[in-house]
Amino acid sequence: MPVEIAYIIGGILALAATILACIFILPEKKRPSLNKFFRFVADIFNFKTLFIEKILKFLYIFATLYCIAAGFFMLFSGTYTPSSFWGSGSTFHSTALVGLLTMILGPISVRIFYELLMLIIIIAQNVISINKKIPGNAEAKPQEPAASQETPAPKMVYCTHCGTQYDANKGGCPNGCQDE
Repeated sequence: MPVEIAYIIGGILALAATILACIFILPEKKRPSLNKFFRFVADIFNFKTLFIEKILKFLYIFATLYCIAAGFFMLFSGTYTPSSFWGSGSTFHSTALVGLLTMILGPISVRIFYELLMLIIIIAQNVISINKKIPGNAEAKPQEPAASQETPAPKMVYCTHCGTQYDANKGGCPNGCQDE
C-alpha cells in the first residue's frame, strides 16, 4: 500500500474517531454514564489534568543529568588534528574546559529555562483555581451559606483605664474597670 493512501485512511479514521469522541465522551452530561477508562479519556481531552508539568519535570531531570554526564566525559576527551597537510604529526586538543563549563553552566541554564516554563504552568493552575472560586462560574463550587445575622458584629474597643481590648456589645471591661 502506498504511503499516501495510508495517510488518507489514517486521516479519515482519525476524523471519525474525533467526531465520535465529541458526541459520546466529551460532553459533561455523558460523564456519569462512562466507565473509569472513558472518564480518564474525557479528563485528558477536556484538559482537567495537566500532564505537561510531569513531562517537564522528567525532561528537567534528564537535561540536568545529561549536562553533568556529558561534561564529565568531555573532561577526559579531546580531538586530534593533523599538524601538517601531509598528516605527519597531529596535535591533541583537550575539551576539559568545555566539559567543566558544561558541568557547571549547563545545569544552571537548564534550571532557569525550566523555571520559566514552570512559572507559566503555575500561573495557569492558579488562574484555574481562582476561576473555580468565582461565583456564577459554571465550574464554581457551591459557596457555604453566610453566617446568620442574629448576633451583631463585635465592636472591639479599648478600656481607657487599663487598655484591655473587649467587645462593647458584651458589656464593659473584663477587668472590672470603670470606663469613663
